[in-house]
Amino acid sequence: MTSAFQYLLGTTTRRDFLDRYYGREPVLLGGDKTKFKEIFSLSELNRVVNFTPLTYPRTRVTDHANTIHKYDLITDKDRYANNLNNDLDSTKLVAAVAKGGTLVIDRIHQLVPALEQFIDSLSAELGMPVSANGYYSSRRQLGVNPHFDQHDVFALQVHGSKRWYFRHDEHTLSQPMRRQRTPAIDADRSGWSAVLLNEGDVFYCPRGVWHFTETDEQNSTHVAVGLYPMTLGDWLAEQEGTHAVAELLEQAVQDPTGFDNAALQERLQDLVALLQQQARVTRSSAARLRSHIEFD
Repeated sequence: MTSAFQYLLGTTTRRDFLDRYYGREPVLLGGDKTKFKEIFSLSELNRVVNFTPLTYPRTRVTDHANTIHKYDLITDKDRYANNLNNDLDSTKLVAAVAKGGTLVIDRIHQLVPALEQFIDSLSAELGMPVSANGYYSSRRQLGVNPHFDQHDVFALQVHGSKRWYFRHDEHTLSQPMRRQRTPAIDADRSGWSAVLLNEGDVFYCPRGVWHFTETDEQNSTHVAVGLYPMTLGDWLAEQEGTHAVAELLEQAVQDPTGFDNAALQERLQDLVALLQQQARVTRSSAARLRSHIEFD
């Protein structure tokens, strides 16, 4: 695999993807049925579920109406101990999925060596943090309720099939989604575009695009690969931790006589000049690979 990113894009060229779709439009990227077998599979998902200690909320089950709660999934102890108890009960987990829930495992790449190697390669190539979550849904079920993500997502269809519905609608990326109006879903899915993902397909969904999923006559396993490029907010937070910026931010613009607007304007001018200087400094890659313990 010469390029992890091109592996995701398939026959679509990197240049064409960046020019036409990245940050703009969702797109279905078709692939061979066996495409992802080398990095993840249904059998790998079963291995993780059976041989890895599963704890809430990293592993959870959610449904379209958000009616599945922690206490529906954990091993019961007593009413007080359960507040701290996060150990999942496998029987409850399976029952919740059978009733229409979607199994979600965050950062599943850390539990599957081949998948982690791919994610690490993609992160190093793109120069940004990349993460992967695993999803399993049974047939004829709606997935997670309509939502938008604050990061770009590549959905890799590993097993079965899943239909993705999406639309551009009003939203504010900087605000929690629970405070925003969620687009309605009627029986005809009016106003929603849709694509069907089969094994080996990839669906790219840009940040801020509303979406939800639905399975037809097949169970579904997919991996959602999220890209987390640095935002201006991230960069400013990083700069706040540097000595020069931190010292400047500590300078007062208020004393017992009141707020000093002139002092504030002067400090802001100094801050802008300093930030512009910092912006000219060459940064190393933002990719951060997980460290591993190795005994010999």
